[in-house]
Amino acid sequence: MSARNNALAFGYSITSTASFAVLAKTASPATVGHIFMFVIGAGIAFAGVNALVTRGFRSRVDTEPPLVMALATSLSILSISAGVGIAALLGEVIGGWLAWLLGPLLATWTYLGVAALEVATARTLHITVGDEDPSEQ
Repeated sequence: MSARNNALAFGYSITSTASFAVLAKTASPATVGHIFMFVIGAGIAFAGVNALVTRGFRSRVDTEPPLVMALATSLSILSISAGVGIAALLGEVIGGWLAWLLGPLLATWTYLGVAALEVATARTLHITVGDEDPSEQ
């Protein structure tokens, strides 16, 4: 039951934690300033996505049925790995405070983008293989 409503958040927790760890290893040791850059980058990413998907905070976002979300979040190794991979790449290539800002920003966008593809894939598979439209469940 705990995974039913929290699976995407759990995947993002892993993405965020592991992204922080790879930046601490590749970009430079974390300072208090770097930590706040990380917070700002992740916060900007979520604010931007929320504004986009709600059309400027004017439209509600539809939810997917539990079976679709269960399948989608079972694929989350892809979205988590992609998000952490982007942060690691930025830490290696850019480094410094800029990696601490862009790392969480791009890791968040990557995680959410790939997670959306996982949900779309799960919905398509459920409709293709299943007996009924998941929205009717």
